[in-house]
Amino acid sequence: MQKILLVEDDPVQVELIKKHLEASGYNLVVAKNGLEGIRIAQKERPDLILMDMIMPGMHGLEAIIKLKENPLTESIPIIALTIMSSPKFVQECYRAGIIGYVKKPYDPKILLESVERIVGKPERLINKILIIAGASRLATMIEMRLVRQGYQVDSFAGGKSALSHAEKEKPDVIFLDVSLPEKHVSAVFEDLKKSKEMENIPVILLSPHRGDEELEKEAAVRGAAGFISSASDLADILRKIKAPSA
Repeated sequence: MQKILLVEDDPVQVELIKKHLEASGYNLVVAKNGLEGIRIAQKERPDLILMDMIMPGMHGLEAIIKLKENPLTESIPIIALTIMSSPKFVQECYRAGIIGYVKKPYDPKILLESVERIVGKPERLINKILIIAGASRLATMIEMRLVRQGYQVDSFAGGKSALSHAEKEKPDVIFLDVSLPEKHVSAVFEDLKKSKEMENIPVILLSPHRGDEELEKEAAVRGAAGFISSASDLADILRKIKAPSA
């Protein structure tokens, strides 16, 4: 999994970039200032650095110069993130060693295209996803986000038909709505355990009506790989599933 170091002091911007890049399959490491960015770059040796140019203390341009002077980090490509776009400033950034720049405020599509152009698209450990859910806004939002991100998503309202499909397609992960009738939820876990081909498929519980604490307990009892109560948690749960094999 390609590792990207983001050097950014604005927590709002960090969350925005993290959301889009991790959802696309990249491993993101964050530094809050230029000095910390240099230290992490030396230790982690990321495939790419996204460098904010205006930060307190050591600004981005100075950090880039120091990174390019260091034999341990000189070959790491750097994209400048900046609100400044004057030709003189951009030229100075290129002279310091950047390979490209993305202007603030970010267009997520342009940012992702810039990253892909330099480090390539991440090799996904998860491609096929099966959703077993009733009619809920949460299930619909999860499906829409996954489809937009390029995953192959199959959705079923009933467990029997879904598992019959799963035997043929071998999904990488199953999202199961625990708001379905108990007998259907239990049957999914029972049938998975009976199948040597499907017993190791991770199951993620989802519910629009239960809190995190309740879902966490249910996931532990049923032997699920995790839970999700909000579509905003999607990138995080997929990253956690990938981690053991990464």
